[in-house]
Amino acid sequence: MSPVKYEPPTATFPYKIPKRLNLLSAPRKYFVELGEGMPEVSKLSGTRKSAISGRLCHKNSDIAWPFLRRLIILKRTYKNKFSQERLERVDRTIEASNATIYTKLADCVVDLKKQETNLRRKKGWSDSEWKRHMEYISQIAMKKKVYPPPPIKRGKSKPLEELLPRIKTMAKMPTFKCYRRQSQEEWYRKPGKVAPNALKYNISERIAKLAVARALHHDHHEDHF
Repeated sequence: MSPVKYEPPTATFPYKIPKRLNLLSAPRKYFVELGEGMPEVSKLSGTRKSAISGRLCHKNSDIAWPFLRRLIILKRTYKNKFSQERLERVDRTIEASNATIYTKLADCVVDLKKQETNLRRKKGWSDSEWKRHMEYISQIAMKKKVYPPPPIKRGKSKPLEELLPRIKTMAKMPTFKCYRRQSQEEWYRKPGKVAPNALKYNISERIAKLAVARALHHDHHEDHF
């Protein structure tokens, strides 16, 4: 590693400082001069001269005003603390913010004449109002009434001996129907078994004639061979 380079101590700071830290502690130039073609900048603030001498458009001037609601809350809070001159400036700011197009678009326009009348303090309650209020509180604080359920209408009572047969039948396990295969049923008949009436049947002459097998006719070409 290369040896660390130090700056010599000075009268204001009698210690050795590394050269790298001394270079890093120098303030950075935020406004870079690039030469020709760049706009002129003021030497005091570093702001463009065209921005200082330029005219503000209506849109930017309307956006610059603070919210109307904040100004009204500010006036209510510090009404008894601000001087009369300062309150007049707040009123002028409220009027200017109320007249902007953005306040109208946000549907926040306030009628300032009515606003002054609404800001008046309400008077305290009178004795009659306090009396009504305490009566209402005492009425709310009372315990709620618990209404008993209506009585259930039942039929005539019977002795236990009369009810026992019905209870015993209900206590028995129900009998479920047991399904069997069709071959186990009485009415089942095997598909290969001949019906007994079919054995006693006498066929007619036409059916006997139709039951004879038909003779096969050979082709003429087979006779030549």
